[in-house]
Amino acid sequence: MFVAALLAASMVVPAVAKDLVGARGFVAGLYVKKTRDRNFTYSSPRVLTGELYALAQNGSAKPDFDPLCQCHSNDGLIAQIISVAGSDRQAVVQLLLRFDADKPAPPQRIALMLARAPLAGWKIADIQSARIPSLKAWLQRHQRGGANSARIAPTP
Repeated sequence: MFVAALLAASMVVPAVAKDLVGARGFVAGLYVKKTRDRNFTYSSPRVLTGELYALAQNGSAKPDFDPLCQCHSNDGLIAQIISVAGSDRQAVVQLLLRFDADKPAPPQRIALMLARAPLAGWKIADIQSARIPSLKAWLQRHQRGGANSARIAPTP
């Protein structure tokens, strides 16, 4: 019985590892598109979970910058995946965002909270950064009228 349990456990680990590789690939693909296509937007049903997509579509509350790059223009963006952790259904991907030497902005850390939907693959459920601790909560609060303005203060 112990051997059967050990075999079952060893079969689960590769499946989770495979799913996390898929999460890493999803995020890497997003940033490849982000750096190569000026018109790429994070606000797409292919990128966001249904709930976050619905929140992002409400015109009354939208950040005045792109949460994926924490910027207005992604010129010179370099995204480095620091870590990927989670399970076969949810993952947290930590990233470090930098811009080329022409921009004096310091590197920024962000976290993408991912959810895996059957047949749809990985999607972003939330974006966390120093600027906005939770994009999802920020959008919800601004849509309820919890703030005077949908603008976000610039980072120092």
